[in-house]
Amino acid sequence: MGCRTGRGWVVGLATVLVGALLTGCGSGATSTARAGSTGGQRPAGPAGGVGGGKGSAAALHSAVWGAGAPLPRSVSEVGVAAVGASVHVLGGYVDGHPRSTTHLVLDTTSGQWRSAAPLPVAVDHAGAVGLNGLLYAIGGYVDTAGGSGGSTAVWSYDPGTDRWTARAGLPNRRAAGIAVALDGKVHLVGGKSRGADTGEHDVFDPTSGGWTQAAPMPTPRDHAAGAVVGGRLYIAGGRPGALTALESFDPAAGSWSSLPALPSGRSSSAGAGVDGQFLVVGGENATETTVTARVDAYDPISRTWSRIADLPASRQGVGAAVVGGTVYLPGGAPTAGGSQQGDTLLRLH
Repeated sequence: MGCRTGRGWVVGLATVLVGALLTGCGSGATSTARAGSTGGQRPAGPAGGVGGGKGSAAALHSAVWGAGAPLPRSVSEVGVAAVGASVHVLGGYVDGHPRSTTHLVLDTTSGQWRSAAPLPVAVDHAGAVGLNGLLYAIGGYVDTAGGSGGSTAVWSYDPGTDRWTARAGLPNRRAAGIAVALDGKVHLVGGKSRGADTGEHDVFDPTSGGWTQAAPMPTPRDHAAGAVVGGRLYIAGGRPGALTALESFDPAAGSWSSLPALPSGRSSSAGAGVDGQFLVVGGENATETTVTARVDAYDPISRTWSRIADLPASRQGVGAAVVGGTVYLPGGAPTAGGSQQGDTLLRLH
């Protein structure tokens, strides 16, 4: 997600979608997998979503971005996760200010937003993940400069009671990492730790309530895009600079594989797994001066990248969640850095 460069904070401007939404784009570059890399299975998407029961990359190439109900606040650098049919948006930069306790919830059935119990601590760049009906908020920056390398705090939220509960803390301070649910556990990979990029890979077991360490990611990075597809974790891009490295973690083998590089290096992108594909959405360039609307899809079976419909407007510092085969992209910054936020909700379906 976005950056901490010492730029001044000004009130964010809502980004308004005007005109027709893009329905396609020129095909992007494809790549050949390195020897020894492995792919995953491609489940068919639910009817009505991106997959629409087609279960192929062709479904994504015919999908379009549309707009949903605007968020109540303008946000970026948020944690985004789905729990059931709801999309939760946590903390972040809100209305021009870093660190927030904001907790917004989208009911994807009604398409309406509401506010839920605020985070116990104001934070941005936190990890967010839904697992077993609970929402987890993990780490994140709790100070202005981020020099501490983030927080060790971990919280779980129960939508049934609208309450947060403190959980066992992380072994080390972390922010701007990738949080996913994989094999019934919460994985936090990469990010900033103690002021430096890391490949640390920590795993939370809800049954034992404790954290263990798994094989570290080969490329230390922060602000990367990540998602689970076919029972494996995929992570691409990120910082420092604008990385192109794509790496995959296989929980059965407990090891990482290097895969074909992301065609367009960038950071602060959103990651999503849908229709058996890993999407890298939006992001900033290497110098953190421009923002892209580009969306790339990686197919673990063919081991190739392709380009699908661009976003209607450029975004960075944004997260994604998937419900019913539809990708939801709430908020995000229309410009580089943290000076602006957006209130638009985009859906790929």
